[in-house]
Amino acid sequence: MSQTGGTLKKNSQGAMLGKVVSFFSSKPLALALLLNLSALIIRLCFFEMKYEVSDDYMTDAVLSGAFGNGYDPHLLYGNIILGYVLVFFYKLIPSVSFYFVLLLALAFVSVTVVLYLLFKKKTNLITVCLAIIFLSCFTDDLYVLIQFTKVSAVAGVAGGLLVLNGLWNEKKKLRWIISGAILLILGTLVRFDTIYLFAIFLVISFIFNLIVHVGENKTKGFGRLFKDISWRFAVCVLIFAIVFGLMYLGVYLNNRDEGHRKFNEFQPLRYGITDIHLPEYEQVEAEYENIGLDYTDYTMLCLWSFIDRDIYTDEVLTNVREIHSNLAVEKAHSFSIVVESFTEYETLTYPSSMALYLMALIYLLIGKKRLYSVLLVLAAFGTIIAMIFYGRTVYRVEWSIIFCAASVLLADFKYDEDSKLAGLRKELFGKNVNLINLFAVITMCALILILIPRLFFKFSFLNMTDEEYRGSHEYTLGHASMYIPQKVGFPTTTRRLYPDIVEHMENDTEHYYYADAYCIQHFYFDYDPWIRPEEGLFKDGYAYYGCVLMHHPGERYALISNGVDPDNPYSGLMNDNIYYVDDEYPEHIVNYLRKYYSPDIQVERIDEYDGYSIWNFYIPDSVEDLGVEQ
Repeated sequence: MSQTGGTLKKNSQGAMLGKVVSFFSSKPLALALLLNLSALIIRLCFFEMKYEVSDDYMTDAVLSGAFGNGYDPHLLYGNIILGYVLVFFYKLIPSVSFYFVLLLALAFVSVTVVLYLLFKKKTNLITVCLAIIFLSCFTDDLYVLIQFTKVSAVAGVAGGLLVLNGLWNEKKKLRWIISGAILLILGTLVRFDTIYLFAIFLVISFIFNLIVHVGENKTKGFGRLFKDISWRFAVCVLIFAIVFGLMYLGVYLNNRDEGHRKFNEFQPLRYGITDIHLPEYEQVEAEYENIGLDYTDYTMLCLWSFIDRDIYTDEVLTNVREIHSNLAVEKAHSFSIVVESFTEYETLTYPSSMALYLMALIYLLIGKKRLYSVLLVLAAFGTIIAMIFYGRTVYRVEWSIIFCAASVLLADFKYDEDSKLAGLRKELFGKNVNLINLFAVITMCALILILIPRLFFKFSFLNMTDEEYRGSHEYTLGHASMYIPQKVGFPTTTRRLYPDIVEHMENDTEHYYYADAYCIQHFYFDYDPWIRPEEGLFKDGYAYYGCVLMHHPGERYALISNGVDPDNPYSGLMNDNIYYVDDEYPEHIVNYLRKYYSPDIQVERIDEYDGYSIWNFYIPDSVEDLGVEQ
């Protein structure tokens, strides 16, 4: 009787498992959501989400009115149209960072779309294996290290693939096209420039689907095929026309405000110096002298501290940009720099790269049109090489390119059931086992075993001394342009990095603090990304001497509110209420002030917190009547 009961129980469990498997096999969207939601929950439970770079935090600060001039929809890198929508939600629920929520939501929806397109064509162990490889090696960068370039590219390629699937594979095409277009447009509203990354792979996918369509419909005749291709191509052109139209509309709306227009006009001068390869002084010394600059100026320019407009005029910055640009182009346009870049950044061995290789291998073994996977891999690394020549080789750009290639590979994956490998079986443990399924199970188990130690990696940081902890931060999160595995597990919420210096600046009502430009790379980790920056934070407490918000209307408002000339902020350092924060003796600032303001300027250390010194610049009373030397 007990044996019968046990048999019935096993049969019941088997039947239940069969129903679950059957349900998810027939519901590709449900399976995509289940796997993706599991990946997100794991990262929510075991990791601490953070902005990978300070640019996102500063964008959030602008939206939140952190400079005291009210909610500002003028996104630093995104479209003001999206800014208006976000400001509405900021006003509705003031404590939540809806910018952060938006990036995370777009990432989640985009990954779900890619997995859905994979499972819609075929749901079996091998496609589940492909999905787990994809989730394991790509979602850390999306769900833990939030960054607008990555999210924009992910949403753009996922939306485009949804459109292409509607164009080529679906009967009810309109809802697919509209849904995909909305997702693609949202991606470009976050950052338009990523269109030049994901569009390459959407074009490849369009051509691939076109070739498949022509091959399957040869009997239709040339006229019918031409009509089929023409209207699909027209839809794609229309969507991209809308994208570009919204971009130009955003530029128009953005420039209606004079302050933001001037800020936007200044940006090419800033990033033309800061965002390219910085030369050694010996390489530019002669040219600097020709335009009246010296080593002191070189130091200020390289440290993002060229914020006095009367000294570093547009003409001066244009000349410096040209000098640096010529050297950067000369350096970038060579085969050796490609090799150097791939070696230094270890691009070929990124987890995302390894995942792309493995997925391409699976496609080669059991997919239809197998050489397509090779083409996508070549396209990915060819695009990265083009970015190296363009001078934009940072990890987030490389990762976005690899993600786009992997997404297209999964969305266009077609399982070849007639291949020899698909039907290959072997007697194992008394059962006739499909070897492809066995390979899938082994691969998934191996991934799980490799990733489990990472779930507990952050606990090693919690027992460090403050000095060790901040030193580890400098090595990991401090290098925003590079891939460093420890970034994902680095805790910033359970243990704050710089609590004393940040709290001191916020709570000192008698002084206004200007922090060195590089402080922003550290201090923003002390703030929970789910909570928006406090309104007025950078007006009432502190701001940064030079950063991506150099000469931003919000920054200018905060400076004026603290008695500082917004066109020449360094003049404010001699004010009694202004202190300067740096992690080492600010020799470059002293040299600059003595060169352009007064040779008698002195500096004294006021205090020190978390390894950062607070400095006071002043002119001694005995020479105060000498005035300022311009």
